Amino acid sequence: MDPSTIPTLAAIVSAIVGGAAGEAGKHAWTSLTALVRRRFGDGDAAVAALEQIDAQSPEEVTKVLVDHAKADAEFEQALIAWTTNTMHFIQYEHDVHNTIAGHAHISGPVIQAGDVLGSINFGKS
Repeated sequence: MDPSTIPTLAAIVSAIVGGAAGEAGKHAWTSLTALVRRRFGDGDAAVAALEQIDAQSPEEVTKVLVDHAKADAEFEQALIAWTTNTMHFIQYEHDVHNTIAGHAHISGPVIQAGDVLGSINFGKS
């Protein structure tokens, strides 16, 4: 596995585990778990590492994933693609800057957010 990808993978796993990636992180974790299960099945060490993340550090989980990638070229390509896509998505999620400025005149509710996954309700039907 390309050594330059490993720190990015580790940072993503760490952000997801630490909750810094928010809702995007939950979706990323689900997709990573599904990727590993599809490739190796439920009894594999990589799946166990993902399922027992509370007992292992993000670095240990990353090492298990990297070791599997080194031994399996198809998984390596899938993991690199996942890392690249997830990095852009999580970075996009974190780069949201909402501003109301200048001579703005607001006469109703305002929501400032990044991507909204679900509905927004102001309490009126």
